[in-house]
Amino acid sequence: MNRSDVKELYFITLISNVRSIIGYGILSHNKSVKITHDDSLPMPKMQEKRKIKKIPGTNKKLHDYANLYFDAHNPMLSRRRDRNNEICVLRIDANVLDLQGVIIADQNASSEYVRFYPVTQGLAAIDKDRLFAKY
Repeated sequence: MNRSDVKELYFITLISNVRSIIGYGILSHNKSVKITHDDSLPMPKMQEKRKIKKIPGTNKKLHDYANLYFDAHNPMLSRRRDRNNEICVLRIDANVLDLQGVIIADQNASSEYVRFYPVTQGLAAIDKDRLFAKY
């Protein structure tokens, strides 16, 4: 995929969290736990995997990053269809890819086989046609 292919990114959250996001921004999981939330969207089993996932070449774990998606219609959103009336998808300017420290995962970030890259290499590693294939 090329940088020009990315028009926007997506953040999936509960509608009830939007007020907090307006006030504090989109935060990493580790920063967001310091803010009171009534509820959480991610599935506990996936959060356990993400909590221990280390990002190679950094001293950080996946929960130290704010997670955005290239396609909002992804497996996570599909698995949470039971909460459709509580979920919103925020559209995020693709220029966040130009910020220092951004990494890209070539698949689900909690997968055993995921690879993490700086932006340029990460975009090149993603198959755009496969990414936007509907599930």
